[in-house]
Amino acid sequence: MFFCSLMQLSAKKAKEEPLPPQEEDYVADPSDAVKLTLPERRETAYFSGINPEILSMVEKGSPESLRSALSGLRRSQDEMSESEQVLHYIAVSIMQMCWKSQNFSEETSGQLVKNNYTGAISSSKNGIYDAFLDPKDFLSYALPALVLAVSETRNDYYDEAEVALNKALSINPNSVFAHYLLGILYTRKSDYKAANLHFGSASDMAPDCFECMYAFASSFMKLSDPAAAFNLTERLLSKYPQNKDLLKLGAESAFASKDSANAELYVSRVLQIEPENSYYLLFRARILVEKGEYIRAASLLDAYARRDSSSRDYLVLRFDVQKNWNKNISAATATIENALILYPDDPEIILKAAQLASENGTRIAGQGGEELADKILKSDPENFDALQIKIRSMVTAKKWNEAYAASSELIKREKLPSSALFTHIKLCLSAGRKAEAWQYASKLYAENASDEEVVQAYIEVLVSTERRTEAARLISQLLPSSSAKMKSFLYYERSFLSNGETAILADLRSSLTANPRNKDALFRLYQIYFNKKEYRKAQYYLKQVVALSPKDESLLLLSQNLDNLLKN
Repeated sequence: MFFCSLMQLSAKKAKEEPLPPQEEDYVADPSDAVKLTLPERRETAYFSGINPEILSMVEKGSPESLRSALSGLRRSQDEMSESEQVLHYIAVSIMQMCWKSQNFSEETSGQLVKNNYTGAISSSKNGIYDAFLDPKDFLSYALPALVLAVSETRNDYYDEAEVALNKALSINPNSVFAHYLLGILYTRKSDYKAANLHFGSASDMAPDCFECMYAFASSFMKLSDPAAAFNLTERLLSKYPQNKDLLKLGAESAFASKDSANAELYVSRVLQIEPENSYYLLFRARILVEKGEYIRAASLLDAYARRDSSSRDYLVLRFDVQKNWNKNISAATATIENALILYPDDPEIILKAAQLASENGTRIAGQGGEELADKILKSDPENFDALQIKIRSMVTAKKWNEAYAASSELIKREKLPSSALFTHIKLCLSAGRKAEAWQYASKLYAENASDEEVVQAYIEVLVSTERRTEAARLISQLLPSSSAKMKSFLYYERSFLSNGETAILADLRSSLTANPRNKDALFRLYQIYFNKKEYRKAQYYLKQVVALSPKDESLLLLSQNLDNLLKN
């Protein structure tokens, strides 16, 4: 009974008390809020228990900073925490993978710890870019890119590595090894300007690091600044005088800077260390050819031929010696034809063949100069050398209008070399455009009266345009102090000003005394005796012209006709 009464009382009381408001109708009063003090949220890092200075030195990653970091970490492996062992392994790995010139060796046990940091290094050593899934710190961004220092077999990770290394540098812009790796990456992506900037940054921060300085010097070669490369290389050689890589860079940069003396010096030093190095044996021959020391170059080429007579560079140099020193056009033709068979798509070889064909009115491997030049122009329509060779070939074939039109277009270019103008002047004279020839020749002479080729073009136009008094005066003024080759040219041109056959013949013979290979003088003597019907004397001079251009079809035809006349 009591229990029932109690229940009735509770129900009655519940009816009398108002119900609490529904949840969606409740509005909190700000004064009811209770302020709670929360602990500061902090990022937990794997290396947080290590002295920040030591971690910073590892991130910098120069040989000097790595040694300092390792000194700070060096103690019994048993006394190191796991993260200290891993950081020790990272420092040793950066040193060994990036800075091989240090020949660094130190025992480390960090590789036994299996985590993302050690895994990235292990993958790099195996040529694999192993990016962190969720990178948090500098090392997690930078370590996978160590593969750049040890492998060149893959390039499918370059874009990802570029982003990661730039992120690493945004965290620590003073990292030498990150700048160095980014320099390698940009070099492989052919962004040589960016590579140079990063190698320069690495070198500024670690001026005693051989790899950084060497990479910085080398990067200037890719920027077509061999002088800067040579200057840096010489500074490095004062510290590393026997370093083969530096000696080779010194040779290459000096040669590219037109410094033949230093190029030969450094090549000789390389050959002292590596006497069997075929590349530098051939390189030395190349330097000697550039210097015009053909006898020494020929002996080196003979030595090289005993090892490899089909090398592309050997054939090019052998051709140059045969053409420019031996003047053996038949041998030069055979050499360049062999080169064309072995290297049919090589632009330099095709150009040399085209030039030889153009100069001698001959065919190389069944192709004339114009055809060979067209092979280059098909893939490189603006190639200046090929265009000039094509114009000369058209002149030889007496295609005056085509040659003049092509040459007129060519000389409109900016920074035009004088050789193009000399060709155009000769073309104008051959085509009867003497006023135009005078316009260009007089302008060139006014600008550079000391240049021998300019003087020759000017005198040739003076003679051709009947400015006889001025031509004779200038020739008389130049003859006493001229070189043998120039004397030969001057006597030849004076023969057109001389009066009477005796004076003309005397000038032509003086021309040949100064230079027995002057084809123009030889050919004019042939013409004089042929016109006089003194065919034996004409044949004597024509044979010498043919000997200088044995493949020239027009000369061979003249020789055949003369032989027939003599037989009859």
